[in-house]
Formats: sequence, C-alpha cells, structure tokens
Amino acid sequence: MTTWREQLAFAPLATFDRGEEVGRRLKYAIELGVLEDGSQLPSESELAAKMGVSTLTLRAALAELRGRGLLETRRGKGGGSFVKASTGDIIKAERESLMAYSLDDLRDIREYWAFLAGSAAASAAERSGRLSLGRLASMAVKIASSEDSAQAIRDDSRFHIELAASSGSVRLTREEMAMQAEVGPLIWAAPAENGNAAAEHVAIVEAIRSGDGMLARALAEEHVRSDMNRVLDLRMSVDASREESFPGPRKEEREVASIESFTELLADTASSSIRSIEHAVHVQLGSQRQGDSSDLDAIYDASRRTLAGAVPLLYGAGFLPDVSFGPAGAAWCHAPAGPQSLQRLVIDWDLYEGGTATWRPEDYGDRAVHISHAYLDANGSNENIVTFSKAVFSGEQMVGIAAADVLVRGIQGQLEPHLRALPPNTCLVDQNDVIIATNTGRFMGGIYSPAQYAGKQLDLHAMPWRLFVGIPTAGTTGE
Repeated sequence: MTTWREQLAFAPLATFDRGEEVGRRLKYAIELGVLEDGSQLPSESELAAKMGVSTLTLRAALAELRGRGLLETRRGKGGGSFVKASTGDIIKAERESLMAYSLDDLRDIREYWAFLAGSAAASAAERSGRLSLGRLASMAVKIASSEDSAQAIRDDSRFHIELAASSGSVRLTREEMAMQAEVGPLIWAAPAENGNAAAEHVAIVEAIRSGDGMLARALAEEHVRSDMNRVLDLRMSVDASREESFPGPRKEEREVASIESFTELLADTASSSIRSIEHAVHVQLGSQRQGDSSDLDAIYDASRRTLAGAVPLLYGAGFLPDVSFGPAGAAWCHAPAGPQSLQRLVIDWDLYEGGTATWRPEDYGDRAVHISHAYLDANGSNENIVTFSKAVFSGEQMVGIAAADVLVRGIQGQLEPHLRALPPNTCLVDQNDVIIATNTGRFMGGIYSPAQYAGKQLDLHAMPWRLFVGIPTAGTTGE
C-alpha cells in the first residue's frame, strides 16, 4: 500500500522541467523529514516509473543529492539509495538571506501560507471522525524538545506538512511542502519560544479533534501570521541596523514632515501626469481622427512619455475611453520592472469590467482628480495599487478617464527610511482604513483598528490618508 509520504514525494511530475523538478522534489522531501533519515528509496527503475521520468533523468538527480550529502549508496545485499538527513542545507536562516525578499514578498507569503494552513486545518476538522490524529498530536509537541534551530525548523515543518496531509489532499500537501522549503528557515531566523509554538500546535490539533473547522482554521491562520510577522519585523530591523551605521539626527517631527512631503509629491506627480494625458486626448479629439485603434496610439505615446518621467513614483498611466470616444480598448502604459520596462498593458475586457472597477468613483461630475483606496487590480495590473483618476470631457460629453496608478509596495519602499525612525506601530492608513505602509510586521497589508493603536493621528493635506504615529516602547527613541 502506498503511504501518503510516498504519494507526496514520488508523485508523477509535470511535463516541464522534469530534470530539475525531480531533484527539487526529493530534496524538499528529505530536508523537511517527509523522507526520514535512514529510509530506503525504491529501486531506480521503480522510482523512475512512479515519478514519470526516465531512468537517466532520475540517476542524474540522485547523483546531485548524493553530492549534497542527502543520499548515500550502500552496496551488497539490502543495498540501494538511503536518506541521509542533513541539517546543513536547511540552515539558511542567517539574517542576510532575508534581504532577497521585499516586505511585499513576505506579506504575500504570509497570506498565502495562512490560506494553506487554514484550509488544511478546516478540512482536517471536517474529517476528524475518520482520522487517526495520534501522529499529528505527536508532531505538535515535538518542537518543545528541539535541541537547536535546525531541529526546530524540521519539527515545525513536519507538523505543518502532517497537518496538510490530514486534509486528505495530496496537492495541498505538496503546496505546503514547497512552502515549508521556502519559509521554514526564515521562520527560525526570527525564532519564537519552542514551548509557545508547541502550545499553538496543540490548540490547532484539539480544534481539529473536536470537529470545529472554523476554530481550527482561525488558530492555524493566526499561528502562521504570527510566525511571518516576526519575519517581517526582522526584515525591517535588518534594514534599520544597516542605516543606523550612518549617524545623524532623526527627529520625529522631521520624519513626519518627510512623509507628508512625499504624499504631496505623489499627489502632484499623479495629477500633473493626468493633466498631460488629458491634454493629449483633447489634441486627438481636435485632429483628423481615423475612427480606429490608431486614435488611441497617439494617446498611448503621450502616456508613455508622461510615465517615463514619473517612474518610480508612478507605476502606470493612460486613458480608458468611453464609448462616446470611438474605438474600444485602452491607451495604458505601465512599468512592471522600473523605468526601462515601459510597455503597453493589454487588458482582457471580457474579464475586466471598467464600469464597476474598484477605483472608479460613482460620480465624475465634479471634474476633480479622485483617489481610490488601495486594492488588488485583478485582471489588470494584478498588483496592489492606488489609482488617481479624472474624467475627460469634450464640452459636456464625457469621453473617457485619464488615470495614474501607484504601487502600494512602492509607497512602503519609499517611506521605509522615515518609518523606521518613528516609534513602533506607526501606520499610514488610507480612506478605507487599509494600511498602506508601516514599520511593524503585524500591520503589513492589514486593516487599521483603533483597538490596536495608541498614539497620535495626523491628517495629510494632499491625500485622504492619515498617519498614526505609535507610542515609543521601552528603549525606543525618536532619534
């Protein structure tokens, strides 16, 4: 009978990149304890058949794993390939490794991992009457006796993989295993008390045992978010420690003024870009028009020139025509990878409903520039953005909308040096209470709640946003 471990580690691979994927799959399985120390792999021919690869491809992958010290070959009777668990490859938790991740990357990992863990816990609770939870319960407390960080990484990862396996979904378990391979070392770069982690694991198991899916999901999500919030705080502190090597006064008033100046610059840049695009539309309306997509090409060229002078403050800019303008489509330019990557954004209008888009206000009659709250622009840029927009009129007839996008992660990046100099729990919040930027991991990408906050509020002049400056904690100064 095939065990879930074999299903997970030896499942057939996708048709692409099989050479790399077979080694990666087995490496994850060994590093995370899915394939346990001393366990024997199937014969090469059997394993190749299970994974859907050629024997030659498998041999190359096994040779690489031997070179990494993760497998050993034993000769003679009872010989074969045996797992040789090595902690060396999974101790990648040095703080400098965090610098490969942006804060937005880590926030996104946090939310995806919370979804995986919460879904697994809820599904396991629904199946609790048919599950034997002894192994999961044993895994839950194992971390309390971990002797070092390497063992803690392994024990924590194995609990989460076992939790995913309890859902009964091989696909979900594979996703969790891949997630653990990426984030496991990061979690223990900012270690918690092993006893606390064990207590949280036990609470999740007890909720599953009782069949309470909602509680199991909530506890699993809270556990994961707590872990990742420590990583976010550590990532911020790494930057802060580097900056502190360059001494200088960092008064609270100065940093707050810098944040306000940035928002003014952002609003001015977006508004002036919109006016430039609006002018290009009026020029096109007054010219000899072709009545086809070429009418939008000239506006796109103007949008591209405008955006070229506004990156990195702006991420995208352009014109979305109304039916009264003529040709359908959009004259939209964006910069997915900085000023050298300016390109036309192709929008699938079957999926993107501009008339009800999140950024679109109900009424453009005031002819003012409107500022949206932060939102995920699904089927458009597929980024978390804030949109500035203004209706373009020909006489009394609205002909479309000129707009400019700002990346939320770009705002966080621009303001990080100033936020780090302010007390913990400082947050920049939009008109819908979405946290745009912060210096505290647990607030990243969250919703502002007065219950979480103690400090002073400043209303910004140029934007419908507020800055909440946290209260210094012991040992924290405004310098």
